Amino acid sequence: MKKGLIGLLAIFLMAALPSPAAGAEVLPRAILGIFGGMGPEATANLYQTIVEITPAAQDQDHVPTLIFSFPQIPDRTTSIRTGDRSIVPYLVEGVRLLEKSGATFIAIPCNTAHYYYDDMQKAVRIPIIHMIREAAAETLKRHPGIKTVGLLATSGTIATGLYEKEFRERGVAVLVPDEGQESDLVMRSIELIKARRDRELCRELLGQAGRDLVRRGAQVVVLGCTEIPLAFDPATVDVPVVNASLVLAEAALRLYQEQVRERASADLTVHLKS
Repeated sequence: MKKGLIGLLAIFLMAALPSPAAGAEVLPRAILGIFGGMGPEATANLYQTIVEITPAAQDQDHVPTLIFSFPQIPDRTTSIRTGDRSIVPYLVEGVRLLEKSGATFIAIPCNTAHYYYDDMQKAVRIPIIHMIREAAAETLKRHPGIKTVGLLATSGTIATGLYEKEFRERGVAVLVPDEGQESDLVMRSIELIKARRDRELCRELLGQAGRDLVRRGAQVVVLGCTEIPLAFDPATVDVPVVNASLVLAEAALRLYQEQVRERASADLTVHLKS
């Protein structure tokens, strides 16, 4: 299966890339790899967001990107709850495929999958952006001095404590929906969004969950699931909203620009020495 996937991706790359003149360097210095499919619409949304925030005047100004959407990855929340490690090979092979295909860094539009971040990062030599760490840092950068955030996320992400850990290290407490609201409002909405059903109902349910977090003292609402921004309306709460998916897109663009500068500098150094 792995060889077949790599072969299909290689065929795609050969068809998509222009044929170079003899000895010409055509591949970009930096290539973003998006490891997605968790779910597919959230993956498409991340790429669309990166396109929208890139300061581009022409096609060539955009970020070279490889997207591997792998919807067959087992459910992350179930895997975490049961302690089933059979999900790990799916995640490891996914990031390895992107590295072998030429990606120089990776973004993963799935908060819950970051429970297995260390397994994935150890499997490749290129950096994987830590979505949750970036979201916590950006929240404090935009809203310094806050003491409490409200988190809307999957029950799996909440169970990992990843957001709590990142915010606790920054002196910020995290509020989450109670068990009934998490099941009836948040997880129900996520399931409907994945099934592409009744977005208006999802807006109502997620708005209710967000308002309850604010009522309990949240000074900022963090959207910690890549499906939630597809339906959540920030106008339904009267506090700032931080979209972790947008933060990931911004981090990917920033890292791409850094890698381009670093590689250009290294190439110039080699040229001057030769």
